[in-house]
Amino acid sequence: MEEIGVLTLEKKEKMIRLYLKGLSYTAIAKEIGMTRQTVSKYIKQYEKDQKALELAKTIEEKEHIIIRSSAKPKYDSSKRQRIKLTPDVESMIDSCLEENKQKIQQGKRKLVMKNTDIYEWLISKNIDISYRSVCAYVSKQTQRSKEAFIRQAYEPGQVAEFDWGDVTLYIDELGTERRFKIGVFDLKYSDKRFAYLYSHENTEAFLDIHTRFFEEIKGVPTEIVYDNARVQVKHLAGREKHPTEAVKKLMNYYGYTPRYTNPYSGHEKGHVERSVELIRRKAYSKSHHFKTIADAVTALLEATSRENQKIKQRTNQSAETVFAQEQKDLLPYRLPLDTYLTSTYKVNKYSFIHVDSNFYSVPDYLVGKEVTVRKNIDQIKVYFDHRFLFKAKRLIGRHHYHIDIHHYLATLKKKPGAIAHSLALKQATPWLQNIFQNYYSTNPRDFIYLLTIIEKNSLETVQFAIESLKRQGLPIQNDQIINYLLNLTPSQADTQDLIQAPIEQACYHQLSEISSMYSQGENSWIN
Repeated sequence: MEEIGVLTLEKKEKMIRLYLKGLSYTAIAKEIGMTRQTVSKYIKQYEKDQKALELAKTIEEKEHIIIRSSAKPKYDSSKRQRIKLTPDVESMIDSCLEENKQKIQQGKRKLVMKNTDIYEWLISKNIDISYRSVCAYVSKQTQRSKEAFIRQAYEPGQVAEFDWGDVTLYIDELGTERRFKIGVFDLKYSDKRFAYLYSHENTEAFLDIHTRFFEEIKGVPTEIVYDNARVQVKHLAGREKHPTEAVKKLMNYYGYTPRYTNPYSGHEKGHVERSVELIRRKAYSKSHHFKTIADAVTALLEATSRENQKIKQRTNQSAETVFAQEQKDLLPYRLPLDTYLTSTYKVNKYSFIHVDSNFYSVPDYLVGKEVTVRKNIDQIKVYFDHRFLFKAKRLIGRHHYHIDIHHYLATLKKKPGAIAHSLALKQATPWLQNIFQNYYSTNPRDFIYLLTIIEKNSLETVQFAIESLKRQGLPIQNDQIINYLLNLTPSQADTQDLIQAPIEQACYHQLSEISSMYSQGENSWIN
């Protein structure tokens, strides 16, 4: 038998069924776990409704009686007295809620008091009240009527929405699992989507995805809707939004108008947020393991293309088909914006510059000086005194090194013994490390000269020469390597200039092909 408790609609219906079977009030009460008085009350109401139903003259009257008799039992709690939740206690809780409102307006949302904080504060004031009572009162005071949403109708080329999403992928070339950012655009009229993959949600990525999107659609929407991400909005003052320099740069060049959603109002651009979830699922739900980042990017682009070509039930057309009609209403297309950002960096004592948590070597004569760096998502370009020095792929991750050994040849010429334990040698290919350990460890100055030979003839050519000398049982020495290279055809190698050049001068030659020796360079990608 059920314990005596609250009368539910199921118990009420069971009560009537048992009554119609002829059971007494007492037997019914025991069967459903209610008091005899409650059973008597509802059965008498049932009999009253049945008589009223027989006397009803219209269909409307009968429907009203049926609905009333089959309704869920209600309890009148309006006359109950709140013993512990007194007006004074309510006033204390109201003061906490008012402080919460002020903190939110001041941008201190993380400091608002939760229900448990209010309850603990009341207990500290010797107020005898339960946590449940506090929650019930706070809920009543803060409840809001459900918000109504107004369906929007957009003109062709008028509005696009933009948002970021996260995805965690395992990339073999990185040798680890890493979280990436997916940037997604969605044209409101045609529902055409565009997405691209980045390692960070930063200014460079923000600029890059805009130029890629405009390049893809060969035009510019009149308005772009953003949320309040730090990259997009510099400051919030009431309802005024001040765009960052990146947004100003884009809007001034391409001519569109930015619009920002209200804080904590994701539904205001829910269309693109659903697009982020959809594209992420279609691209990576079946596989999140890729050999290279380029493969992961390809998977994302292909998934986006498939979604754009799907037929929509509402319009019976694909997004691509509708976009073909919309494209003529876009703002005129312009050549892609230069997305490089320019900054200055001081060269440390190790001849490194520290760019976005990673280290890049520069020529050692610049130690202590400042260089200018222009960077985008793919690479950095380094300048000194308005003169271009070199460019390098940007490293992904943190605390990685991109080292070109030719940057240190002037120093190594003075300190040849430093090569043995240098980070540059440790990051070189295993083949070159073995050559140093087996043939040059006691004569590092000759190894520096070997690097100049590699610079002149390429790493592959010198590697072929050394392996050939090893097969012939000849000593691995610089003069033997040069003699072997001299016997190659002119199309394979020409080392006459190198032989005649003094070693000191050759040490300063730029080793453009040595970059392939360093694993960090091979594994670098967008920032």
